[in-house]
Amino acid sequence: MKKFKLFTLLSVLLLMLSACGPPSTASTSEDTNKNNTTNEDGKTQIHWLQHWVNEQGPDKINEVKKAFEAKHPDIELIIDDLPFAQEHDKILSLDLAGNPPDIITASGAWLTEFADAGIIEPIDDRLATLPEDMKKEIEGPMMLPYKGNIYGMPITNGNIALFYNKKLLDEAGVEVPTTWDEFMEASIKLTDPSKNRYALTGNLAAEPPTVITYEVMPFILQAGGKILENNKAVFNSPEGVKALNYLKDLMVTNKVSTPGELSAGEKEKRANFSSGNVAFMFEGPWGVNIQKNLNPDLEFGVAPLPKGEQTGTIAQGSVLALSSKGKNKDAAWKFIEFMGSAEGQLLWDKATNFFPYNTETMNDPYFREDPYLKVFVEEFETFDRVEVVDHYLPNAVDLRKQFTIEIQNFITGKKTAEEALDDAAAYWNEVLEKNK
Repeated sequence: MKKFKLFTLLSVLLLMLSACGPPSTASTSEDTNKNNTTNEDGKTQIHWLQHWVNEQGPDKINEVKKAFEAKHPDIELIIDDLPFAQEHDKILSLDLAGNPPDIITASGAWLTEFADAGIIEPIDDRLATLPEDMKKEIEGPMMLPYKGNIYGMPITNGNIALFYNKKLLDEAGVEVPTTWDEFMEASIKLTDPSKNRYALTGNLAAEPPTVITYEVMPFILQAGGKILENNKAVFNSPEGVKALNYLKDLMVTNKVSTPGELSAGEKEKRANFSSGNVAFMFEGPWGVNIQKNLNPDLEFGVAPLPKGEQTGTIAQGSVLALSSKGKNKDAAWKFIEFMGSAEGQLLWDKATNFFPYNTETMNDPYFREDPYLKVFVEEFETFDRVEVVDHYLPNAVDLRKQFTIEIQNFITGKKTAEEALDDAAAYWNEVLEKNK
């Protein structure tokens, strides 16, 4: 792990020397957050670094800005934006330079790293001041303590479901599959390389290691297994082996996935599906609006993931955290509290088509009646297992990368399923043991 930390530090130093300022809806944190904490009108300025303007467009994000500033006319919210792939390293460099944003968007896989590095601070005392009804609304697996403290307010939540191309299924006379057997049969029927048509975007890039929670872990749950139990990796089980063999049957034996799967990530997966030549994609609720923007003419639907021995899916999301070096923490907390509330999340989700974490918001007809989003509600309420992996998993980015590398070793025939899973679990458990 010392080598990993040294590599991260060197990467940060190089980034500081070479990086240009990020695109933004306003200014970058380096430009405006050094000395100025109020604007010319005397309003307190707070900076929020996130990646959704790139994905959703500025108009929708600015709806949230407008609503928050209407409730808090003494605060100006400045939205700084970067592509997701750049955001993690930028946060590290800004903190090292002493000019971080006031509000940090932390993917679940980054949370423990930022907490251990002192980039974000605990919010337990602030959470204690929330109204009792809101405390109940935000209870759940993304609010578990890490080393005794809570570090972030969940604002996006999402489980993985099955996106499908309606036109391709109709042309092939294929029903939406509900079981593993049906999924395999449908995938074989829908694949025709001579027409550049494939059933699945099988994307398993190790860098950044985001797709492992989409493409592999749900299969382990569906086979009857688990990812974590009692702070220990338990995916190296007979159920895990069964899941990997099923995945290899799809990708290698029957060749139903798009070419280049071991080097392609989320961006490539979404582009493949939006092209209209891919029948299936595993994606979260955030993907609905992304697909609509990528190809407004694409007719697609969302269905529950197919059942193996049981139903199962992975849930993940992002939180808002207070920067430890932020200059306007009280004002920043007002925005974080607003975004975690039922009112704030409903506004945010209607603007972005995201899925809420606040349970009161999830009960709104907007989600329960939407043909896409209601599927995710259904999975949460009916699936046998919905597991949250990333949040409060130490060194989560590194652990997911090692897991992905071992899956690649299996897919390419370098290791058996048992060897790959055992090696990945050994790596995970060494890290988990050190971070107890």
